[in-house]
Amino acid sequence: MAINPGQRIHRYEKNYSSYRLIFVIILSCVLMYQDSQGGYTKTLRTYLSVLAYPITYMANLPKNTVESLRTSLLDRSSIIDENKKLKEENIQLKSDLQQVYKLDAENKRLYALLGSYPERQRNFIFADIIATNTVPDRHQIIINKGSNNGVNVGDAVADPNGIIGHIIRDQYFSSEILLITDLEHAIPIEIITTGERAIAYGTGDMKRLEIRSIPPNSKAQKGDVVITSGLGGRYPEGFPVGEISGVNRTEGENFLTINLSPFADLKIINEIWVIQTEVIEDE
Repeated sequence: MAINPGQRIHRYEKNYSSYRLIFVIILSCVLMYQDSQGGYTKTLRTYLSVLAYPITYMANLPKNTVESLRTSLLDRSSIIDENKKLKEENIQLKSDLQQVYKLDAENKRLYALLGSYPERQRNFIFADIIATNTVPDRHQIIINKGSNNGVNVGDAVADPNGIIGHIIRDQYFSSEILLITDLEHAIPIEIITTGERAIAYGTGDMKRLEIRSIPPNSKAQKGDVVITSGLGGRYPEGFPVGEISGVNRTEGENFLTINLSPFADLKIINEIWVIQTEVIEDE
């Protein structure tokens, strides 16, 4: 019986497939044997893996990039949150540390009415500076916290070094601060070493305040630390203000002229907080 060309081709393809399968099986066995003997196939596999690496790398690049970006964003967010928390804790500790000045002064005298001295609780509102006044002699700054955050007119403001001023205008989202060196500013102070209380006035110079009501027989001298006295109720008692930089004694004058250098560098203020003081009533 004659075989037509179509059947012949089909039989040939079937035989070819069988031969190919047998060849592949034999080749696999040979390669497995050679690999078990540690022959050249190990070297070949190494070369092939090197050649395949760029392909594997490029195939996984989108996935790795997305994963790396996601991890980076999560790490950055975590670092930002942790940095903010540490920053607030640092400012809180610095604020508490400033009270050392007052504790030192209190150790040198007794309060006659210590038992009835009202207890005070202080809250702090942390803020950033968003603008400064460019008018000469007008030392004012604007912060990003306002009445919406609990800031009120009259609240004292400090930085990690000491008192810098007080709130003179509170908007809903921002507030304006009058710095202690402004010509229109005056702050009740106390000289720790002598216990004398007076008023320190702004001079328009960001590096100098002036005390004008200390008697000529005062023992105040250069280097003495000055803190807030708490008189008037605007500034809480015991916060550092500055250091006496010079004492001018003029013959015949009723008062000394004392120059005071603020602890805070008012030209480069960074971290600040608004101080709110509440009197705790006895139950």
